[in-house]
Amino acid sequence: MEVTNEEQDETLRLTQADLAIAAFALAETFNSYLASYEAEEFGEMSKEQYEGSLNSLRTAFAKFDAICQAMNPPPTETEEDAVADLPNDETQTTEE
Repeated sequence: MEVTNEEQDETLRLTQADLAIAAFALAETFNSYLASYEAEEFGEMSKEQYEGSLNSLRTAFAKFDAICQAMNPPPTETEEDAVADLPNDETQTTEE
């Protein structure tokens, strides 16, 4: 599977936005499960099964989040310096 940064409407490939949405959905599902767990509302599951589900959701979120972060590494010092050296529109004057 190929990952791309193109607009979602323009491609059927997996995008960074798709991964971010999946990570967000997992986080929201985990939070919902956690609220039910804290209220001791396990539904048809045992407490141990519910804890297993929470751990699976947390692990899956961590994996998706790691993929998203790896695809968007923080800028290196060299890149930050290059951006800092770019001219600022407010400080530039134009002579006519």
